[in-house]
Amino acid sequence: MKTMFTTVFLLALMMLSLAPSKSFAQRDTVIVSALPPGNLNNVINSDTTAEGLVQPNTVFLLKPTGDLDTVYWMTAPITAKGNVRIVGYINPVTGHPPVVAPSIAQDNSSIPDFFGPQGNDTLELRGIYFLGTRTDSISFTGRFVAPSGDYNVYIFDHCVLENISGAGTPNLFDTWNTNHNSFYITNCEFRNNQDDNPQNPGFAWVDPGTYPCDTAIFINNTFFLTGGYVLGSSGYGCTYLLFDHNTIFFSGQGGAFDLYQMTNAVIKNNIFFSVSSAAYPESWYNNTPGSWGSAIIPIDSLRSLASAPYNLKEADRHITITNNAYFWPQQITNMWSQLNTEGISGITPLRPPDFINCQPGMLTDKTSWPYINVANNDSVDPGFNSSLVQMAGGNMATFIDTIWHNNQSASGLRPYVYPLYDPPSLTKDWPNVATNWASTQGYPVPENLRYSNTSLQHAGDDGKALGDLNWFPEQITGVEQIHNNVPMNYALSQNYPNPFNPSTQIEYSIPQSGYVTIKVYNLLGQEIATLVNQEQRAGSYKVDFDATKLASGVYMYQLHAGNFSLTKKMILMK
Repeated sequence: MKTMFTTVFLLALMMLSLAPSKSFAQRDTVIVSALPPGNLNNVINSDTTAEGLVQPNTVFLLKPTGDLDTVYWMTAPITAKGNVRIVGYINPVTGHPPVVAPSIAQDNSSIPDFFGPQGNDTLELRGIYFLGTRTDSISFTGRFVAPSGDYNVYIFDHCVLENISGAGTPNLFDTWNTNHNSFYITNCEFRNNQDDNPQNPGFAWVDPGTYPCDTAIFINNTFFLTGGYVLGSSGYGCTYLLFDHNTIFFSGQGGAFDLYQMTNAVIKNNIFFSVSSAAYPESWYNNTPGSWGSAIIPIDSLRSLASAPYNLKEADRHITITNNAYFWPQQITNMWSQLNTEGISGITPLRPPDFINCQPGMLTDKTSWPYINVANNDSVDPGFNSSLVQMAGGNMATFIDTIWHNNQSASGLRPYVYPLYDPPSLTKDWPNVATNWASTQGYPVPENLRYSNTSLQHAGDDGKALGDLNWFPEQITGVEQIHNNVPMNYALSQNYPNPFNPSTQIEYSIPQSGYVTIKVYNLLGQEIATLVNQEQRAGSYKVDFDATKLASGVYMYQLHAGNFSLTKKMILMK
């Protein structure tokens, strides 16, 4: 009986595999042009059903019409309800993604926010450069995301957010008073987001809802010269946090997180370089475990979470903080010493000279937290480019001095390094950026945070470099390029062997550079695995798929690149 059942099952699988392939989980692509100003927000906000939802399975593709890099000027926030998916088309001539920036209205105002999810929405952004500088060099002063409802999901990959100050709120994501936010942030750089207050803007403050953040996953991101914390909350904060292979390169005030009562978190394989450069003076905040400025990752007891509706105990915490490096350069420690002893140039400081008495290292007092696994966190210099450190450190030291003598105001001074644009010439080729940036340094930005400390280059718990692996592109991809001859057409080969057990190989070709994904689905349309999810140059490639943990059956694999999409079937037979 078992033999007959197996034979019938295998025959059914074979018949399914021979059936004509149709696009699986296919999305409809809407190409959005850059002109006139406001076209991006107008197209997305109006492309909705009678119920006001974005058309199902729609992807808005930002594609240049010529060789020049493309700028999309936004005249209003994107507030369409539903799943908003926007993908940038990488310019094959320059190698740069499209830019989205605020326009200037006749009354000299700009958009208050970039995005305003309504609740139960998914905002997915891939391969886009968001710039907060207007053509008159004035920095954008709104928020990047300001939701008005609960249960929103944010998926960002290969994006850059530049010079968005977040005035009116200290965060790029103003999720205040909304519940059940989820963040999936990968391969992004948050660059030069600063304002006069040294703790602003952070990435997101998840408070004061009962369950403000369900999931926050940050993998392979860089925070370059930013204001404050990545995530903060005075209450419950985040149900689950994964912070893996990220680099924070100079931040203003506050630690990497203000999640004193974090309960379920994994923080590993990161580099915290001059985090909380302008740390809080001891007299401003109580320098005890859990207070702002007391550590890179301050942790406190479960004060408000011990009662209803949470009823948590210390033993309920599951926190791992391992394989991280932290370091403060000489320019910053010199400034701390100077401000701790006397006023600069004879100027009497506005506060007592106790500026830095609260930099113990990675955590507050580890011995107080027996349910936290802490290991292999070392204070060591990664060896970033010395000129970049000198310039960034010098500018940050000046910033610290200015806020110290101006009662926490930087008086318009922001420690920017290597501005990417020279407005108003925003459509010119980007200076100082290699055309092959995606394969050599990970981001279309002038700085390169690849470092020289060889011990840290394999210090992760996975044997890879600490910090954002986009600066070590040879470590981030499992895709092998067969040859770099430019193929004539897109192609997706049948996997070999097929049927397979438990692994198989998939070959594909792309005739032009762009963002490529290969995903595996089951017959219910559920995503099983992502095999490729990155920028790739024109060429032919192969990637392996290991299905050891999957059950026998028919699966679909789909190549998506630019406007091209193709799906094929494969059989796992165990």
